[in-house]
Amino acid sequence: MLRRRSAANNKPDLLSLPDDVLIIILSNLDLKTQLQLKHLHFRFKRLMPHVWRAHNKSAHISLIEMHLSNKDLRFFLESTQQTLSTLRFKMNKRSNFELLTSYSFPNLKDFRFSTHSFTLNDADLSKMFKTFPNLTTFSPHGKFTGKHFEEFQCLEHLTVSYCSKFEVTNLIQILKTRKIKSLKLGIFEADQISNTQLPWEGIRNLEFLQCYREEMMMWFLSKLEHLTHLKKIFICGLLRSGDLRQMLISAKRSSINMIELNKSISIADETRGLNVAIKTLKVAKYGMHACEHLRINTNELYIQNSVCVSGHEFETLIQNLKTQQILGLSHCTFVFEDFRFDAQKLGENRTTTLNVYVDQNVYRSHPAEDAIPMTWIVHGEHKFFKLHMEHPKITFNSDPLSIYFD
Repeated sequence: MLRRRSAANNKPDLLSLPDDVLIIILSNLDLKTQLQLKHLHFRFKRLMPHVWRAHNKSAHISLIEMHLSNKDLRFFLESTQQTLSTLRFKMNKRSNFELLTSYSFPNLKDFRFSTHSFTLNDADLSKMFKTFPNLTTFSPHGKFTGKHFEEFQCLEHLTVSYCSKFEVTNLIQILKTRKIKSLKLGIFEADQISNTQLPWEGIRNLEFLQCYREEMMMWFLSKLEHLTHLKKIFICGLLRSGDLRQMLISAKRSSINMIELNKSISIADETRGLNVAIKTLKVAKYGMHACEHLRINTNELYIQNSVCVSGHEFETLIQNLKTQQILGLSHCTFVFEDFRFDAQKLGENRTTTLNVYVDQNVYRSHPAEDAIPMTWIVHGEHKFFKLHMEHPKITFNSDPLSIYFD
């Protein structure tokens, strides 16, 4: 039984606290715990809607993991329908969808969902139009064709990657009526989009684009120079040698914030002769020799999950770090067991410090042999060279290619 004070130390318990203090405390709990507490005492149940309205403008609900009852879900939706702005919703059964769409969320801008054990389709859209009248960000999951998507009057950010029946003609219709800022495709093969063009008015404001290489090459490559608002490109699926080079040439940008290449493709070949400065370059999953002859202007170079088979190649790579301020090596494999940095040689003629971060790199002379930690040695010292035996604090995503423009 809940008490006002603890008999042991005479300190107040939760229920003795003022409402405003208790609301702050309850706001730091996860949704499942909050819903459990409302069953323990009527005061928790009375305060919980105030907690959600004050602190929960967004909600992440997975009914697959949380196993919420319809009664608890209804209580949460009723309490937040006027204030919720973002909803990530994993539905377990169709009754979850029916319950959700029995409410209206006038201030909800961002709705992303997935389903389990059932599938939604075009026939379910009419309910969503009524439930989310002011939606700007939509990421549906199911057998949607894209028909009537333009009826989301405020739509600006669209993901169709998880719509198995999506049709090109419906995408074109959406772009004729809505000016999209964020578009995630990765769904159309070359034979589906040949001889079609996307309406320029619908894509000219693009800030974020995720697509297959075929979608890029046929729909966007020739327009990259004119997509002046574009900040990020993610290429998913297949990537071929020369694709990055074509995109950099077409974009005609003199500077790029970051490129991430997770493919066995030579970054040196892709950038050779191009007059472009890359602030951060991240490469993964290929032979480190691909960086040996890197001649591009970049401040930070991160290499992960790669292999270096030659001490000479690695030495050349290190000596060529003239403009770089950071080199990060993480989870790489070397076929030589140690490497010696000549601090004096690396630091001379520099005006900024070269910081080398090494973490969880191993030596293995043969694939069948056990890996042992790589040994790093610094000979001498120089104020413009530092070796850090720690993680380079950089993350890699799973797409083959990512480009972040300024």
